[in-house]
Amino acid sequence: MKKNQLFKRCIFIAVVIILITIGIAIMLRYEVEGEKSLPYEIDKILMISTVDGEFSDDPEHIWNINVTEINDLYIYVDAKEETDETIKQITIENFNLVKSPQKGNVKIYRPTADLDNLYTYSEQDYLHDKIVYTGGKLDDMKSLEIANNGGVLGFRLALEDLGRYLSNEDTEIIYDGRLLQNLGVSLEEIKLQLSFDIIIETNSNVSYKGTLSMEMPTDEIIEKGSSQIELTDFSNVIFKRI
Repeated sequence: MKKNQLFKRCIFIAVVIILITIGIAIMLRYEVEGEKSLPYEIDKILMISTVDGEFSDDPEHIWNINVTEINDLYIYVDAKEETDETIKQITIENFNLVKSPQKGNVKIYRPTADLDNLYTYSEQDYLHDKIVYTGGKLDDMKSLEIANNGGVLGFRLALEDLGRYLSNEDTEIIYDGRLLQNLGVSLEEIKLQLSFDIIIETNSNVSYKGTLSMEMPTDEIIEKGSSQIELTDFSNVIFKRI
């Protein structure tokens, strides 16, 4: 082989190796950093923790309440910058209990009623299912719609069957975290960690998926009865095209 041909072949192989190395580096960087040009992003998540209960008629007790701890999550999605893209739909799926509570049964519910009492008619458990919000003109949680230029969506995590509070002494019952005290249920016994995927699909049929992980309930639920927390740091949430 002539020296000139050998030199050209070496140059070609070197260029191919460099291109492959650059391609691998870009792929690895994408895996670590994710999508940098998201049209929409999570602006904040509001989590409200409280306690509710189902009253049962009981001839032997004035109060017979099956106690449930609830966590309502409101996810605010906004445009990252000025964009012509609109939201086609947002899917919440792959609910996974990273850490299970010591007591109670976990259920995931979608909104089914008006804003002042969103979960009145909720029955289906979405823990092993998905909740899909479609893009519309305005937010309407009851109809599972989110404004297509950014809005709010949500779901409820309920920790049911924590125990029955039985009493013949109380003249009045307040349905809040103090019911947990009456049952002798501690915060550590109901602490859990939930992860879930959120998929944002735009009108151009491009989808971005990220995974969130949250601990609940809020730390002050037993002392204050109910409490809330606002999350705004999502630097550890990586969105990728799917």
